[in-house]
Amino acid sequence: MKNKNQINKRYSKWGYIFSIPFVLAFVIFHLVPLGNTILYAFSDVKHVIGYAEPNFLYLKGLPWYKNFLDVFKSSSFKHAIGNTFFFWLAQAIPEWIIAFWIAAVMTDRRMKIKGRKIFKPLFLFPKLLSGTYLGSMLFGNLVTICGTTVGVIYVASLIDGFGITMEDLEFFTSTKFFIIAVSIFMHFGITFVYAVAGITSIPVEIFEAAEMDGANRVQTFFRVTVPCMRPIMLFITVITIVDGLGMTDIPSMFGFDLLDRNFTLQMYIEMQAFSSSSNLDRGAAASLILLCLYLIIAGTVYFCFFRDKDEIRLKKLHRKELMEAKRSM
Repeated sequence: MKNKNQINKRYSKWGYIFSIPFVLAFVIFHLVPLGNTILYAFSDVKHVIGYAEPNFLYLKGLPWYKNFLDVFKSSSFKHAIGNTFFFWLAQAIPEWIIAFWIAAVMTDRRMKIKGRKIFKPLFLFPKLLSGTYLGSMLFGNLVTICGTTVGVIYVASLIDGFGITMEDLEFFTSTKFFIIAVSIFMHFGITFVYAVAGITSIPVEIFEAAEMDGANRVQTFFRVTVPCMRPIMLFITVITIVDGLGMTDIPSMFGFDLLDRNFTLQMYIEMQAFSSSSNLDRGAAASLILLCLYLIIAGTVYFCFFRDKDEIRLKKLHRKELMEAKRSM
C-alpha cells in the first residue's frame, strides 16, 4: 500500500511539472491583460501608446461607472450591438442547420456514403484560412453569382408580372449578405466536425434499438441523437456564441468606420482602444460589456436547455427525504 501511494505521488508530481508552462502562459497572456482591462475600465486612460499608468476616476471626483455610461450613450456602440446580434443570428441558424444536416447524413449507417472521411478535412479547410483572405477570395465570386441571379429574377418578374422590384432584392447584393454568406462558409465546417464527433460517440446499440422500434430518420435525430449529444451540444453552443459576438475579421474586410452599417462590437472595441484617437478606458469598458454578454447568454442557454432537470429534481427529492428523516428522529 505504501509503495502504491509513493508511485501515485510521483506521477502526480510530474503532472504538476508538465502543467507549469500552460499555467504560466495562461497567467501572462490572459489573466494579466484581463486585470489591466478591468483596471482601465475604471480609470481615465486616453491617447497613450503601450502600458499606461491608470488614473482612477474616483480620485478625479468622477463616478466610477463613467466609462460604461459613455459607452452606452454612444450611438456607434448601439449600432455595433445591433449589427453584432444581427450577424450572429443570421449566421448561426443556417450554419447549424447545414452542419447538423450534413453530419446526420454522413453518419447514417443506413445510407452508407462512400468516402465520408474525406469530407471532414474538406469542410474544415475554410476555418483554417484567415477570414479576411477567405472573404476577399469569395467576394468577387459571390458578387458575380448574386448579381447575375438577382438580375435574372428581376427580368423574369418584369416579363411575367410577379411584382418583384430591385428594392425587394437589394439585400442579396448588399455587404451584409456577403458577410453572412462568407461567415457561414467559414464556420460551418468546424461545427460539422463537432457534430460528427458527438454523433459517433453515441453507442450504436441506441440507434439499433430506435430502428427496431420503427423510428424514421427524423424521429431518430430529434428523439435519440440530439438528447444524447447534450454535452457536446453545450460546447458547440458556447463556441458559436464566442465566434458570433466576437466577429471582426470578415466585417473588417469592408473597412473600419464608426458610421458603417457593418460595424460590430469587436470592431468598436478595436477602434476605441487602438485608433489614432485612442480611448483605452472606453475600449476596456466595452470589452467588459462583451464579456458580460458572453456570460449572460451562455448561462441563459445552459439554464434553459442543457442542465439536467431530472438530476436536479432527484437531488431536491433526496434532500427533502433527508430533512423529513431528521424531523422524524
